[in-house]
Amino acid sequence: MPFGTFNCCRAALPGMIARGRGRVIVMTGGGTATSFPMGSGYATSKAGLLRFAECVADTLVGTGVLVFAMDPGLVRTAMTERQLESESGRKYLTDIPRLFERGIDVPPTLAARLSVEIGAGRFDRLAGRMLMAARGDLDLDEAAVETIVASDLRSLRVNGMPPERPYAP
Repeated sequence: MPFGTFNCCRAALPGMIARGRGRVIVMTGGGTATSFPMGSGYATSKAGLLRFAECVADTLVGTGVLVFAMDPGLVRTAMTERQLESESGRKYLTDIPRLFERGIDVPPTLAARLSVEIGAGRFDRLAGRMLMAARGDLDLDEAAVETIVASDLRSLRVNGMPPERPYAP
């Protein structure tokens, strides 16, 4: 598991618990809900971050501190540009160019807006679960939230994500 996330939570959570409120957003990403060729290390770390978020959320029930996982989607960043341009990226991440050509890339503003909505409390009932900017989770209404909560969807506890594979080629 990435130590940055662990250490950040370890530093921030005591103050949040003492105040009796707070929200943590653990950033996951590609590979959390799906696998891809040559992605075992990356995907495993992202799935581990989701499980970490679930466990911390379960541990903090009743403290007023809520934990969420968020997948921003495939965003064109310096990292993805390097994947497109580098020899190793072209060799091992062959789907990235096709995904960008298909318009799968997500504007970073969607993840930013989703973070703001999480911070504002709109998705408090979904604490301990993963929200995805690319899947349109900003558009979730109360009925959709109720279905997710009632069915315990979007967690590793119930066989992972819904059947769609948003990043599949």
